[in-house]
This record gives sequence, structure tokens and C-alpha cells, in this order.
Amino acid sequence: MDPNQNFIKWSEMAKKFLGEDFWSDVMDVIPTSGPKVDVYHGDYEVLVLVDLPGVEDISQIQLRVQDDTLMIRGRLNSRKTHYEPVIQERYIGDFERNIELGTNVTQKNSSARYRKGVLEIHLPKSDRESYRSSIRIRDR
Repeated sequence: MDPNQNFIKWSEMAKKFLGEDFWSDVMDVIPTSGPKVDVYHGDYEVLVLVDLPGVEDISQIQLRVQDDTLMIRGRLNSRKTHYEPVIQERYIGDFERNIELGTNVTQKNSSARYRKGVLEIHLPKSDRESYRSSIRIRDR
């Protein structure tokens, strides 16, 4: 069985046994599954870098921003279907990440570009709260 599926199955059992409140506290401590993310603050914008190796159809990745949170949702597929994995550390499967950016941002004048396996997102800082909105990703 896929290690990611094992984790999902285990987390569902933990939610049933321990309750939703306990599980949300634990998730703040342990690393999340899905792509790795770096967040940087500049004077006027927030830069987010997301590792998404092997994405062939960038339309499978969805970005939404609201206030100080960036939501990334999508699916990462295995490209080596004719091989049996011996070591498999790269995340594969459906994912959703909600990333707290530490400052309010706006979708207006934002940009997202996917190149060489990395999604680079530029989000202008904002002094006020914003409504939920999507960001279009450019390929290359």
C-alpha cells in the first residue's frame, strides 16, 4: 500500500478515536503531507515557493488567497508507473495545504509561475482583509 494512503487511513482513525480538537492541535506540531513550501517576506510582497516536481498539467493545481492564508490544492502523480518503488520520499497523490503567511495579502497584482518543478507565487502585502479569490498560474 502507498505510504501516503497509510497516513491518510491512520489520520482518519485518529480523528474518530481522539476527536477533531485533539487532531488539529497535533497537526500544528507534526509536518504536513504534501509538497514542501518556503515563505519569504519582502518590503511589499510575500514570496512563496512550492516544490511540485513532475507536474505536467498545471491546471491540476489550484491557488486561493484570503487575508493571511494561501490555499494550495492539487494532485501529484507518479511518472514511473512501470517500476516498483524501493525508496519513495516524494509526495504523490491529492493534497491540500493552507499556509499562514504571517501578513495579509491581496490577489490583486499577484502572480504565479511554474518552472522547473517549482511554483513561484508573488503576493502583494495588504493593510486590510480581502475576500477569497483565485490566482491563475502561468506555465514557464
